[in-house]
Parts: sequence; C-alpha cells; structure tokens
Amino acid sequence: MQHLILYFKHSVEDVIPWCAFIEKLRPQLVHSGTGDFESDDMAIDSGDCEAIFRGSDAKKLFEILCPHFKSLPLLQKSTTKVELVFGEIESSSERQTVGLDC
Repeated sequence: MQHLILYFKHSVEDVIPWCAFIEKLRPQLVHSGTGDFESDDMAIDSGDCEAIFRGSDAKKLFEILCPHFKSLPLLQKSTTKVELVFGEIESSSERQTVGLDC
C-alpha cells in the first residue's frame, strides 16, 4: 500500500469545510478504485493538519486528488505540502515531496 500525506495549516473556520470536503471526496475515491482517505490529525481550534490517503499507487492518487485539493479554498491560503510515500508510512519507504502543481 502506498500513501499520500497532505500537510497544511488551518483556522477554526476551516474545520467544517474540510470535513464536508472529505465526506464528498471519500466515495469518489472508493468508486474510482484509486484509494481511500485514511485519517487526519486536525486540531479543532486551528493549527497544523496532516491528512493521509492510501492507495496502490501514490502518483496516481496524487493525480486524482490534486485538482480536488486545488479547488479547496482553505488549501489555497495555507502553506501546503504533499508527500508521496511509496510504501508503508512507518517504514523507510521512498518518499517524494511535491507541490500542488497539477
């Protein structure tokens, strides 16, 4: 299994739009067979967020997710970083950092 980790900063006003975004995105990912949303670590009162998506191909996952990320206003006003993990997160798998240039 490969992973995509999205890092961004958010405000308290971003929590509800983020949750709505994930609820809308999750079935699309599953239906496409690309992958799934695994989890996030989003503080309820603002700060840093780490969102993890998983699939069989991290690059394909990024290809599918990037336009969705670019359409989300909270990610446009934040310092956003995407890390592709070509294996398990807790392993020494190859990693590649990319921006939202898709």
